[in-house]
Amino acid sequence: MNDKLTLQIFAFDCNAISDEQHDNAVKAIKKFGASLRATGRMQHVSGVRFTRDEEVIIRNTPLEKFKITKMLVNDGTGACQLLDRTAEVMEKVGKRLSDTPEEERPSQVIMTIIVSGRDNASVHYTYDRLREMISVQRDVYKWKFFLLTDYTINMEKLGIAEDDTILIKRSEKDMFERPFAELTEKIINVFPKE
Repeated sequence: MNDKLTLQIFAFDCNAISDEQHDNAVKAIKKFGASLRATGRMQHVSGVRFTRDEEVIIRNTPLEKFKITKMLVNDGTGACQLLDRTAEVMEKVGKRLSDTPEEERPSQVIMTIIVSGRDNASVHYTYDRLREMISVQRDVYKWKFFLLTDYTINMEKLGIAEDDTILIKRSEKDMFERPFAELTEKIINVFPKE
């Protein structure tokens, strides 16, 4: 394992961000990225949106080159494929990691799921199946999971701990600033201490 490398995976509901909140989200995520870069830890990033037609492609992009703004465009459907898309990205990352020579694998994998509402468009996976997948990755392969959501039942259905869940409050003027600040703190706290 490469003890100096963390892989960050983002599974993102593109419908979570309204047009009115787009600039706030971009600002919060840029600040989040800057804070992670400031740790000096080598990090690679991959991400997927919960859209119907977008292929799940696992990118192994260094954090400083990763552009998340394209992921933030709301597709306008209101349809969330949380289960299908999250499961697909987990399977593809798992396959990619198993095909990676041991000495090049990241010593740490952190997956953040960002979802508004709850799944309403998945076809291939159920909450039970995804919860089981998360459990295996967490317990066997030591992945760390975080959830940003405005709907607390997602935490229970996915089996993600309350301490690893950050609630997005639509009533907040800038509904992304606090959640991403909290996420930054939580992620930095799980980085191995050198």
